[in-house]
Amino acid sequence: MNLAYLLALAIIQSTLAERVCNNSPKLCHKSYDQVTHLGAHDSPFLRDETSRFSSFGNQFFNTTVQLNAGVRLLSAQIHVASNPQTTARELHLCHSSCALFDIGPVYQWLQEIHTWMDANTDEVVTLVLVNMDSVQATELQAEYSKADLAHYGYVPRVIDQAPPPSSEFNKTWPTLADMIDKGGRLVSFVNPLTPDVANVPYLLNEFDFVWENQYAVMDPAKFSCTPDRPSNTTTISEARQSGKLFLMNHMLYRQQAFGIQTPDDRNVADTNSWDGPGGFGTHLLSCGNELGRQPTFVLVDFFNVGPAITSVDNVNGINRPLGREYVNTEVVDGEQAKKMLNRTTKAGGSPTLALVMALVVSMVMDIKY
Repeated sequence: MNLAYLLALAIIQSTLAERVCNNSPKLCHKSYDQVTHLGAHDSPFLRDETSRFSSFGNQFFNTTVQLNAGVRLLSAQIHVASNPQTTARELHLCHSSCALFDIGPVYQWLQEIHTWMDANTDEVVTLVLVNMDSVQATELQAEYSKADLAHYGYVPRVIDQAPPPSSEFNKTWPTLADMIDKGGRLVSFVNPLTPDVANVPYLLNEFDFVWENQYAVMDPAKFSCTPDRPSNTTTISEARQSGKLFLMNHMLYRQQAFGIQTPDDRNVADTNSWDGPGGFGTHLLSCGNELGRQPTFVLVDFFNVGPAITSVDNVNGINRPLGREYVNTEVVDGEQAKKMLNRTTKAGGSPTLALVMALVVSMVMDIKY
């Protein structure tokens, strides 16, 4: 055997043995707050055949596909609902209103996440749950228990205050590898939530740890990095010094009849691109420059288009992701699909009724999560 062959073999063996975290060896030793985590906004609310291609859907592909394709943050809305058979109180995933878009009990979606995490043992996942009816932590804990997901929960040293930002020499958040090794690799932010350190220390009040920019944007030229929640009077400098992690919203809405706003799939190829009009990559770089560090989380609609993961890989310094599954990057033509569905008689409710319900909800609740 010549020396070149032996060297090549050693390199191959080293590569095969190299640990991978969140699809890259480069991320294992980065602290949680120094990685940009791609998020699927309203992850379980789909614009596909299961919803009759509802214009209120935020994603074309389900949560498992999202995770397989590199998404590591999932957001959803939690509402109090009633069991249709027993009328018992339940927690459901609903989009703005359970009368408008109800996809079922929370624990069923959490079971999907549990199944994926069991099968993917070197991955850190984050949840951002909008607690629309302000349920207590113990009631939400029951959903985690039904899904057998609680044991993955990450518990910070202090559960109601963000630590200072990590630096190269002082990591105030654990590395991804540390979180994986210790088993606490699911971070759950809930808004709003009263922390319960005695009973549910892994459920964290989002705005104790996170700040966000504006999310209801209808003009691609209006994407900004200015703090909007929990306070729109905070400066970027103050937000940075607080230690809270930046969640960068990058979703474009469009105005429909009666003032209803829905995710804009017409322009999403530009919105989720690196440098198109209102481009995701441009927004990432702009906010990184203003903040002095890359955003920790980013939320997009229709994550597969762009594809948005490419921009996140760029800021994370990843040029060869490992273990991801390919997903179609095209926009699903929902209008054409709906026309085909409407030619047949299917359960799922009247489109007219859905429009009326959407109008009522938009007038009462002005919510665009």
